[in-house]
Amino acid sequence: MNGLLLVDKPTDMTSFGVVARLRRITGEKCGHSGTLDPLATGLLPVLVGKGTKLCELLTAGNKSYRGTVRFGLATDTGDITGKVLAEQKDFSPSREQILSILPQFTGVITQRPPIYSAIKVGGVPLYRHARAGKEVEIPTRQIEIFRIELISYDASQREAIFEVDCSKGTYIRSLFMDMAQALGGCGTMTALRRLRSGAYDLKDAYPLEALMEMEGKPLPIIPLEQVVGFLPRYQPIDFFATLLKNGCEVSIKKLKGLPEGLCTVWQGETLLGLGEQIEKDGEILFKIVTHL
Repeated sequence: MNGLLLVDKPTDMTSFGVVARLRRITGEKCGHSGTLDPLATGLLPVLVGKGTKLCELLTAGNKSYRGTVRFGLATDTGDITGKVLAEQKDFSPSREQILSILPQFTGVITQRPPIYSAIKVGGVPLYRHARAGKEVEIPTRQIEIFRIELISYDASQREAIFEVDCSKGTYIRSLFMDMAQALGGCGTMTALRRLRSGAYDLKDAYPLEALMEMEGKPLPIIPLEQVVGFLPRYQPIDFFATLLKNGCEVSIKKLKGLPEGLCTVWQGETLLGLGEQIEKDGEILFKIVTHL
């Protein structure tokens, strides 16, 4: 059982918790591509069996979210689950003011991740530093916001709903806090739902409980061949395919029609893995870097 499961993650559960449940019903090792906080719901791609070798590849894709921010409230985690640090009951920006700041949060921007995150500083996740009460310097990173759209705004509740298309590594909690600060106050995220991850859409995902009820039945696993179908396909002659399958490196001078960059490598109709060119001792070679 190798491939990809698209899960609609429920709230109040960690991504690891979702993976642990699916491991029990598949009997295979499982891994997710892109963590969702316990508060968050929505699309969580879970790779099964040999598919776990593709976690890094799938995590690199862009993401889309729908999130809610409450203005006038600040917490230590940046979301509603945290300890309240400040309340500004008189902070209620207008719809026009909110729309006016969106351009400055579109494109390539610098973001400082929240202290309660899995990013490691000194080999230790930031959330562990936070729980221990240690102050650490949180490194900034460049991210890209391709689209941010105000979906609705309830001025009486001071809550705005946004849709965001962004690059990997974007923290929507931090984005909302920075937006509130640009408006002259504070804000915290109260809800988040992932709508898209890379090539996959939430509409194609299955609720976790529905998958759990399929135990002992065929699961809707997307096969590996389809998961990597967006990569160029390379099919060497059988002699070189056998060498590559056995872990050998082959000079690109001996291979015809080799695509540039990462590609899938096939022997007949069998997917062998992912291959790419490497440099070794001044020579350009080709090898399978991920065997499937």
